[in-house]
Order: sequence, then C-alpha cells, then structure tokens
Amino acid sequence: MPPKRRKATEPSTTPAPKRRSTRASKSTTSDVKSPIPKIDKPKTPKAKPSRPKSGKAVSTSQATQESTNTSNQFTTVSITHSSLKNSILCQMYTPSTPTPSSLALIFTHGAGGTLSAPAVVNFCTGFCTTNPVFGFQGNMNLTARVKGFHALIEHLIQTHENKAGDLVLGGRSMGARAAVMAASEVVSSKSSASNNVLLILVSYPLQGPKDIRDQILLDLPADVSVLFIIGSKDSMCPLELLNGVRQKMKAKSWLLVVKDADHGMHVSSKAAERGLGEMTGRMAAEWVGGRNEETEEKIWWGGVGKEVKRSKWEGAGEDVNGDGENGEEVKTEKKGGRRKR
Repeated sequence: MPPKRRKATEPSTTPAPKRRSTRASKSTTSDVKSPIPKIDKPKTPKAKPSRPKSGKAVSTSQATQESTNTSNQFTTVSITHSSLKNSILCQMYTPSTPTPSSLALIFTHGAGGTLSAPAVVNFCTGFCTTNPVFGFQGNMNLTARVKGFHALIEHLIQTHENKAGDLVLGGRSMGARAAVMAASEVVSSKSSASNNVLLILVSYPLQGPKDIRDQILLDLPADVSVLFIIGSKDSMCPLELLNGVRQKMKAKSWLLVVKDADHGMHVSSKAAERGLGEMTGRMAAEWVGGRNEETEEKIWWGGVGKEVKRSKWEGAGEDVNGDGENGEEVKTEKKGGRRKR
C-alpha cells in the first residue's frame, strides 16, 4: 500500500504584502492646509490741499510749513493759489536780523534747474544777509512760471511781508524772463497795490537760439528799475549786445559784471564761485536799499588772500567787457561785511 502524502502545512501567519510607497501615498488629509483669505486693507484717500473757490487769477493763498532746514538758512513752505493747478514749493530765506524796511525778493531758478542749483543758493544766501528771499520752484513752462510770481505776490500782500509796498522780483536765466513778464503785468494792472517794481535779472538769456530776447525788456515802463547780473563770459548774454539793449530801454538799468563767470556763474574754483555768488546777492540787496547814480560795477576773485574784489560804480560803457580791473578798487570783507572805501 503506497504511503500517504502529507499535506503541506500552511504558515500560521502570512505576512502582509508590501505596498509600494509613492509620493501620493505619503500625503494625508492632515497635510492639506486650507487657504487663508486675503484681507484687503481699507484705502485712505490722500488729503488734497484746499484751494480757494474764487476763479480770479489773483486770489487768496495759503502757506503751510513742511520742514525747516537744519542750517536755519531757509524754511520750506507750500503755496496754493486759485490760478495754479498744483501747489508750488517755496524756500523762504530769512535774515538773522531783519529790519522792517527790508524788502522781500521773489526769485525763481532757470529752465531745467532747481532751487538747489549752486548759482541760486549762493545768490539767495548773500541776499538774505539783509533781506528776505522767497525762492519758488517751477517747471519749464514760461506762462506757468509767471503765474507762480503772481501767487507769491498775492501771498506777500496778504501776509504783509512787503510793508513798504514795493515789489522786488527776480530770477536767473529763464526765471529772469518770467520775472520781467510778471513785472509788466503787475505794472499794467490797475489793481496793483505796489508803489514801485524792482527787477533783479541774473544771467538773463538775451541771445536765444533763433532771436534776441529784448522786446520784453524794451516794453518795460520808465518807472521800473532793473539790475542785470551777468558773467563776463556768458555766451547767452554778450555784454556788448546787452549794453546796446540797455541804451534803448525806457526803464533805467544797472549792470553788475562778474569777471570770468559763464552763464551758470561758474568760475575757476568752488571757493571763488561761492564767494562771488554770495557777493552778487549782497550787492543786489544793497542796490534794493538805494540805487547809485552810476550804473555799472564789476567784481572778481583775486588778491593775495584770494577773496572777492569789487570796483566802484562807474558810468555806462566803461570797460564794457568786464575784462579789466581798472577803476577804484573797493576792499571787501571775506564774510558778508559792508564794503570799505
């Protein structure tokens, strides 16, 4: 009888089949994070400066202090006016010891420049030794720059800054052209409350690309006084050409020549540029205080101590090119002092 086959014994426990792990199998529901909803912050509308509702070209103006320069040289204010689309930035230079009779100057920079241009800063620093300066920032639009003058004039009238009633307007390069145009409009206006208008024109751009910009100067009436401050090497205002225009002008004019200075009032060194620039400002303020009968003077940088030298006021046409240093020399102090004869 054949032997019986034994049954294969099954293992008591069968190992669970191995599962292939994948990236998907590792993720669980606990790993899924619910998106955090975005919370929009409420937008706060920017406050716009209020403007007068009056549609007149000359209306009320507002001044608000924004910041003060650490050098205590000027204060920055914002002026708004009904004739302006935007407020204009103004830097107020105040003398350390102002006097009630000190007339304030409204001044603006050249085309493409700013109030921080060295020629502007140096001039205003010198002028504010005795008189206040309101320098305002503008764009390259000549008409808009003229409106800026009117806004500042209205501000001075309302704040009683021009106690003497006279107006002193000025600028350099394109700003000088705008000052002339604003002065003509003020004089022709019957509502003008000012007695006299004085003009300080630094680096007036008489020679344009295509023509000579003399007509607005010739249109100035006889009761306007004009001070030209021109570099002897200014290609945009040749002195011979300027003196020819001055002879035709109805308004009386004075000329201060800065020897070796170009249109930007640049000279040999920064020290000379600053010294001459500040001296032009001091001499302009001196001119505002009282005009000399003689109409031409010049300044230069030189001497043993390398400082500003100035001649006496002379008659028209003497040393027209400003090349010489002839005439009676007037000694000057290095820092803002009065001249000594």
